[in-house]
Parts: sequence; structure tokens; C-alpha cells
Amino acid sequence: MILEATGLGRQPMVLLAAGSSSRMGRSKPLLSWRGSTFLSHACAAARAGGAGPVLVVAENPKQFVDRAGELGEVIWVECPQAQRGQSESLRRGLAAAVREVPRAGAILIGLVDQVGLRPESVRLVLDSIRDDDRDAWVADYGGEGRVPGHPVALGPATWPLVQALRGDTGARGILSALGERVRWVPMPAEWRPIDCDTPEDYRRLLALDRGRP
Repeated sequence: MILEATGLGRQPMVLLAAGSSSRMGRSKPLLSWRGSTFLSHACAAARAGGAGPVLVVAENPKQFVDRAGELGEVIWVECPQAQRGQSESLRRGLAAAVREVPRAGAILIGLVDQVGLRPESVRLVLDSIRDDDRDAWVADYGGEGRVPGHPVALGPATWPLVQALRGDTGARGILSALGERVRWVPMPAEWRPIDCDTPEDYRRLLALDRGRP
């Protein structure tokens, strides 16, 4: 059974895990962190924050099903043309989420290699969707120049714009064009997920954990 976000109805969250991980040299969603995998932690944060259903976009979902740890109930979205760039997985994930929940107020988007996503961040974005009539809602960690953070939530007015994207690009251009129709959702700077894209990033991530009291 997929639980609904309290007071919001079902608000899907799409986790993008279809990248080639070429800079890392191995599959980023399957990397170990805090006793599980990047993908497992992202799914848990989405669900604990109130999002649902959780959709995972992967080039080949079979490679994750038995290796990614406990994911809970997820909807797999196959993206066989992931090499075309991030726009391909974003378009496929959003289209699948709209099919699952056609009346959703927004679709949340997260990147699996943004490690350490907090359930509180998901919840704050969901609350903002309910309380603030905009076309997009974006995590703003510490008000640091309003650099888009994750999760990002995209309302129905943006969905056709996403479907027009091509190449290795995400939704940043769409957000820039929306102007005041974007709600920047303030969050503490220390909540910002860590971008883990290279072996050096991964070593730093593990070193940070070893340094925790």
C-alpha cells in the first residue's frame, strides 16, 4: 500500500538514478553509505517526508532490484536511452508520475547522487505546495544565492516545458524563466545534500561520517 501525504493527497517523488556514473567509475545508486545504499536512503527520505508514490528512473532497473538494499514500495521507470542526457530521465520520470497521479498538485524531483536528503526537506516542500500557489517550489538551503537545491517540485504548468527538454540538461532553465512563479523554500544550510559525483567526493563523504561525534 502506498501512503498518501497528509492533507495533500498523493504527491509523487521521482528519483533520478539513470546516469552512467562515468566520473565515479561505478554505479552511484549502489554505493554504500550509513549501512545501506545511496538509492535506499533517498527512497527512505522521500517516503518519510510524506511523498508518494516514489518512482525510480533507471536505465536498467534489474541491476538495482536485488542490490540496492531496502527500498520499500517503489515504481520503476525504465530509461533505456539514458545516455541521451538527464533530460531523458527527467522527461520519462515526470511522465510516469503524471500517469500514476494525474491530479497531483506537483511532482517532486530528486537526484540519487545528492546524498543526505532529509525527510524534513521533503516535508517543507510539500507544505509549501499546499500553502503557496506557484508553478515550482525549490529547496533553498541557507538562502545561498538562491541556488536551486533538491528536492524540486514542478507544478502542472511546467510539465509541457519538461517534455520539450533535450540533451544533458535538467529543469534549471525552466526555473530561471518562471521568475516570481518559483517559491524558494528556506531551509537550514546544514541540511544541504552533498553532491557525490567522483571518487574524491565519495571519499570526502565517508570521511565526514568518520568525523562525526
